[in-house]
Amino acid sequence: METYAHFVSKQTDQGIKIFRHHTEFRSTNGSGKVIGLIVMMNPGNARPVDDVLFNRLENSEYETEEQVLTMPDNTMKKVMSMIQKAYKNNGITFPNQYSIHIENIFNIREKESDKAKRYAKSINGIDHLMFKCRELLNNYDFVFFAWGKLDIALERQKNLFDKYPQAIVVNRLNYKGTLMDVNYPVHPLYMNTEYFLEASKNKLNVRLIAEDANIL
Repeated sequence: METYAHFVSKQTDQGIKIFRHHTEFRSTNGSGKVIGLIVMMNPGNARPVDDVLFNRLENSEYETEEQVLTMPDNTMKKVMSMIQKAYKNNGITFPNQYSIHIENIFNIREKESDKAKRYAKSINGIDHLMFKCRELLNNYDFVFFAWGKLDIALERQKNLFDKYPQAIVVNRLNYKGTLMDVNYPVHPLYMNTEYFLEASKNKLNVRLIAEDANIL
């Protein structure tokens, strides 16, 4: 899989910040049909492959005209690996060409989750970037929620659950070697792959039909 995303850098009351939206995984053969949706917390340290472009985003207000090839971060790499293993374990073959939509509850690019949450709550006047979302489909082959414990955009979180009641959700957390059950979708980096594989059984390649819910 390859990663593509749209980036915007904006001057805020806390300096230049980079936002990422309309992100997707694509097969190496091309984009093809959209087969899945994955919703996580916020963009981490994934960045454009192009160094010149990334430098421009870091130091000035700029917006990419289209989605650009992106260097995935560790969270994305783990998600890609888990999806590939789940398809294999369920005996499902990927189409020759495909895309997977990646959405975040909020869009500021920041590796440290606590700092990202503070930015989301405190930066003013950029809700159109912070919470921008593509129009989500009603018939994905699978939907996976993995945004962790989050007290931001609670209504949107609820509406996502309402819209996709068959979504893959892992509620067993592995934190520093301690396993515990939680009532929120576990973040991929705290997730045992085995728990994801178990949760994904019978939830892949089923063309989920979404409930009529407004998530924007």
